[in-house]
This record gives sequence, C-alpha cells and structure tokens, in this order.
Amino acid sequence: MENSLFNNYLFDLLDSLEQNLSAFITDQNPESLHRIRIDLKKIKALFSFAEYMNKEKYDAAKLKPLFGEAGEIREMHLNIQLLSSAPQPPKRLITQLKKEKNILTQEFIENGSGYIKLVKDFKGGICFPEIRWRKKRIIKYFKKEQKKTNEILQNIDREGLHEYRKKIKKLVYVYNALPKKIQNKIDLNEAEITKLQKRLGDWHDTYSAIHFLSRKPLPLKTAEYVFKLKEEEKRRFNKLVKSLIKKRK
Repeated sequence: MENSLFNNYLFDLLDSLEQNLSAFITDQNPESLHRIRIDLKKIKALFSFAEYMNKEKYDAAKLKPLFGEAGEIREMHLNIQLLSSAPQPPKRLITQLKKEKNILTQEFIENGSGYIKLVKDFKGGICFPEIRWRKKRIIKYFKKEQKKTNEILQNIDREGLHEYRKKIKKLVYVYNALPKKIQNKIDLNEAEITKLQKRLGDWHDTYSAIHFLSRKPLPLKTAEYVFKLKEEEKRRFNKLVKSLIKKRK
C-alpha cells in the first residue's frame, strides 16, 4: 500500500505537469508556467529521495530543458512586472522585454506538442522503483538533509541563501509524498518551512531582478528606483540571515 502511495504521487505529478503544459499553451497564463516548474521540482525531489532509499540511480534529466525554458519566460515576466511598478517605468525597455518574452513564449508554444509528448513518453517509459519503506533510513535521510541545510548557514551569502531555499523546498516535497504514519515520525515543521520559503522566494525574486536590471541601461528615475530596491533587498537579506542563524543556535 505504501509503495503504491509513493508511485501514485509521482504519476499524479506527471499528470499535473501535462495538464499545466496544456493550460499554458492555451492561455499563456504565468501561473500555469509557475505550476509547471513546481511540478518539475517535486519530481526531481522524489527521484533524489528514491535514489537514496534504494541505492540506485534514477534519471529525470530528460525533463531538464523544459524546466529551463519555462524558467526563462517566468523570469522575464517578473522583471517586466517589477519595471512596470517603477515611479517612471522605462517604456522602451519594457517594450523590448515584452517582445523578448513574446518570442520565448511563442517558441515554447510551438514546441508545446513536443513537450507534452516528452512527458507522456517519460511517464510511459519510466520504471519507477517500489520504495522499500524503512523508517529508520527515512528518518536518517531527513536528518542528513537537515544537517546539510544547516551547514549552509555557517558562511551564508546570497547564492548560499538561494541554495538553502532550494533544500528546504526539497525536504517539504519529499515529506508530502510520505505516508502519514511516517510523517509523524519526522521532526519537520511544514507550516513554518512553507512560511519561510515564501519570504525567501519574495527576496530571491527581487534579488534576481536587480541582478538582471543592473546589466541594462536605465533612465535616471528608474535607476534610482532600482537603487532603492537594492537597499530593500539588502535589508531583507540581512533580516533573513539573522533570523536563520538565530534559529540554528
């Protein structure tokens, strides 16, 4: 029963991925694109966990190009949103970015049937293992991953904080695939991690946008706006790091 729960969870994710792909191809809704990336992250997390549990290699690399191309479009969307909220939005740059985003979106849509076929083939050809549920080994997995996560905080920088965010998300994704009776044996505060991940995500969206915009020629008023964003990003970063280090002690 437990084995089927894990495998059903994986195949539900692949079904969700296929549905979100179809939705984005139809309506180009950024939320559909966001859900595509979440599905892929969850699938990757499950494969990593299965490798640990069964001591075998399971490869989800065929889905990696889909993740990257969806990410490019989503990042462009976030950058346009951020620029549009400036006191005096740089209309020329926004227009340019919208054109670039439209090109990327059109390419994605044109490849849409191929992506759906990729997911179908992946789902049909996958020979996913039956997880051998050993509670002690599962608990050990979470302790090991939590230790790795805490080690990042020893010398934290911005890339390290982003890596920390990815690791705690991975833990939650795996946790949600486990049977309830095993979840109860694991010391993981899902609600707290979800709240923290939201704060980390908001910070990282701003950080990524600043990194992108810093390479672009900007009019004075927009440059001043980006400078204020840098100050806000610095404040958020320091606050996050301080709270994480305090929690670790």
